[in-house]
Amino acid sequence: MKKTFYIKTAFVALFALAGLSSCLKDDSHYVDFAGATPLVELPSAANVGGSGGLFQALALDISATPVSVSLAVNLAAPKTLGSDLAVKLSVDPAALTAYNTANGTSYQLLPASYYTSTLSATIKAGTNLSAFVINVNSALIDPANTNYVLPLTITDGGGQQISNYKTVLYNVQVKNKYDGDYKTTGTRVHPTLGPFPFSYNVTMSTAGATSIIGGALADLKSDLKIVVNADNSVSLSSAAQPSVALTPGGVNKYDPATKTFTLTYFYNTAAPRTITQTLVKL
Repeated sequence: MKKTFYIKTAFVALFALAGLSSCLKDDSHYVDFAGATPLVELPSAANVGGSGGLFQALALDISATPVSVSLAVNLAAPKTLGSDLAVKLSVDPAALTAYNTANGTSYQLLPASYYTSTLSATIKAGTNLSAFVINVNSALIDPANTNYVLPLTITDGGGQQISNYKTVLYNVQVKNKYDGDYKTTGTRVHPTLGPFPFSYNVTMSTAGATSIIGGALADLKSDLKIVVNADNSVSLSSAAQPSVALTPGGVNKYDPATKTFTLTYFYNTAAPRTITQTLVKL
């Protein structure tokens, strides 16, 4: 990762210098990248503009047992070390406060009782990369709460210099097994205007331990909340269409083998619009 960065940088720089004149090797401004100072970093913090950066979302499955999350620690150096390197991290509430102040946000510190971790990693001799593990009690997190953040900072580089990319704020959220993208198809039948077929992709997000919500109400694409019961039957509701109800005798279930919802429902009791619909997880 970072090792590659240093090598490529050195190669490009040396190639350019060689094209000027061999006498530049005697110039006082000549840079010997082989002597670059090793830096200990959180590589995801350095990936600004990609999937990384200072603030990152960490979505976890809701589980009765702790969910283990491995997060990388990197030694950015032109060559590896000959001995193990012990790296220590700590929770950094000040970094979270600074982020909230700078961005006008109100994220909250993830309670210490919600996770366990040694907050340490060992980069083995001859390698550049290691990881530390956080065990999160995801069942304690309310799916509706997306404000918890675990701010982590490298505090001890094991004798090596710590990079500016030393801090990451992890926005810890939970998701259930139904959360994700779906292909939905079906037909809405109007009592006088007839059928309105539909087919589109929709994202359904966690709304509770066994519920999801998204813009999946037929061709209207308004909100539809699906709650999965213990027997895999489902119930439905909608803020946009409060009269949504299951069609008596209709099939309303979830098939865990195919990850498919089969729905039969209606809204507007005075002049019912009936809907048959499936949602298949992509």
